Amino acid sequence: MGRLLGSLAEVDELDRPDLNKCPDCKCFFASEKCPICGKVCPEEMRAGNRKAEKKRRKRGGGNGRVTFVEWYHSWWFILIMMFSFTFVGIILLATSPRAKWKKILFCSVAAVFMVVSYSSFVYPGGISGIVYEIKSVFDKPVNTSLSKEEYEAKCEYVSAEDFYRNPQKYEDKYLRLELIVVKKAVVYENYYASDEDYYLCVSEDGRFNVLVRCCFVSGYEYLVEGDVISVYGEGAGQASAFDFEGNTFDAPCLNGAYVYLTD
Repeated sequence: MGRLLGSLAEVDELDRPDLNKCPDCKCFFASEKCPICGKVCPEEMRAGNRKAEKKRRKRGGGNGRVTFVEWYHSWWFILIMMFSFTFVGIILLATSPRAKWKKILFCSVAAVFMVVSYSSFVYPGGISGIVYEIKSVFDKPVNTSLSKEEYEAKCEYVSAEDFYRNPQKYEDKYLRLELIVVKKAVVYENYYASDEDYYLCVSEDGRFNVLVRCCFVSGYEYLVEGDVISVYGEGAGQASAFDFEGNTFDAPCLNGAYVYLTD
């Protein structure tokens, strides 16, 4: 009987230990001579004397048959369904004849891709925007290991003009500034983080803008336009911001740890 249509040749050789075997033609026979080449069968190849054949290891596993995959079980179609109709895509993946590890790998990659795509839609900043938001909730950008007295003692008084003209010089330095609140503001990099407020402030003469980020440990007051404040904090370099009317401006930023109304 021939092989099934669509199957591959078996890797292992057929062995008949009850028959003689021709060393040249590799065929089995019961007579003294090979029916193909006519050679007399040597003693070591006769039935009962011949050593058992070592089975060769099959490559690729399975029964060697070619497996045909329906078009609706193709990777490309399952991927489209995953994004269009997720439930249908999962069913197609589960019922496909693919190996289990391939299904798990495909499902994992698709899930990660879908999360990234969804986060990019909800958060224009993508995954980095989500990470930034989570980090901003739990990570105060001011030193909270110091007591209020220790913190305020480390702060050097700097005029708003000097801070405005040299923001990089005072970055990460402990500072105290005297300012007047103008309005609330939003920093571009922190648009989707809502745990902290920003205030656009000016020097007492109204000439120099300063952004105050409200990372206050204690003593926080809800600030309103016209408040005269004394702020203790840490320099955070230059920042770009805009107000809720859409006006944009650049100003040095101070991460405020403590604030007091002075007027």
